[in-house]
Amino acid sequence: MTAIKTILVALDLEAGSNAVLARAMQIASAHAARLLVLHVIEADSLAQTAELSERSETELREDLKRHAFTAIETKVFESGDVRRTEVWVEFGVPHEIVARVAGDHYADLIVIGPGKGRTLKERVLGSTADRIIRSATSSVLMVGRESAAPYEHILAAVDFSEQSATAVTEALRLAPHAKMQLLHAVETPLAFAQAMLRAGTPQTEIQRYETARADKAREELAAPAGRISSEGNLGLRVVDGSAGPTLVRLSKAGGIDLIAIGPHGRGIVRQALLGSVTQRVLREAACDVLVARS
Repeated sequence: MTAIKTILVALDLEAGSNAVLARAMQIASAHAARLLVLHVIEADSLAQTAELSERSETELREDLKRHAFTAIETKVFESGDVRRTEVWVEFGVPHEIVARVAGDHYADLIVIGPGKGRTLKERVLGSTADRIIRSATSSVLMVGRESAAPYEHILAAVDFSEQSATAVTEALRLAPHAKMQLLHAVETPLAFAQAMLRAGTPQTEIQRYETARADKAREELAAPAGRISSEGNLGLRVVDGSAGPTLVRLSKAGGIDLIAIGPHGRGIVRQALLGSVTQRVLREAACDVLVARS
């Protein structure tokens, strides 16, 4: 398993950014990794400010950059070890800058906050966080709660796809000492269940079919789980129902530090939208979420 060598944390300097930075610094310290702290000043905001000011755009750029540097450096020095920490401030479209800097510096992990959509444009096209996750080629950790303690309990959603296998691997790379539970949701398609009922299939037969599917899933999960871990820190859980609501419900029940999930979709499809399960978990989970990339 390759080490995490470079981490990029994107800070918006709004409420919640302290928690994002603290988590990034905790991971960087645990892995002895280089930490790049990036703040992007949006071009639209700069243009609007310039229109209301008597100063030139160049002067405004320097002023905004200086203030951002000062704010970030203060946060960094207050947070702990800064020996391998670098601060960057750039102008442009946030998700594009984040993706470019991550690519230029071969970041193994991007750490961001939830970045709720505030405008109509963001609610339709997705917030900056959504767009970073869609466009990034690195795994993305979305920090949604204030805790910088190492991850201890991880819930990884698995569905036998390549993406979910990557989610398990990346979560173990991020927190190799954490306990992990593989969750597979078995959901009988509504149309199929209705067809069985219309055909007069007894309820006991339907339940037998659902039980057989769950048993088969456990069987198929057991072999890869054994290959992943021989230390007894990985468990299996098969549940009946939809994956998205189940993951959210379990995160709110407590005892889970991190949900690991794959984005589903590739290339243009992934950049256009995220899978419905991924979207729901990012929007509603009560813990941090890792969206894994291979």
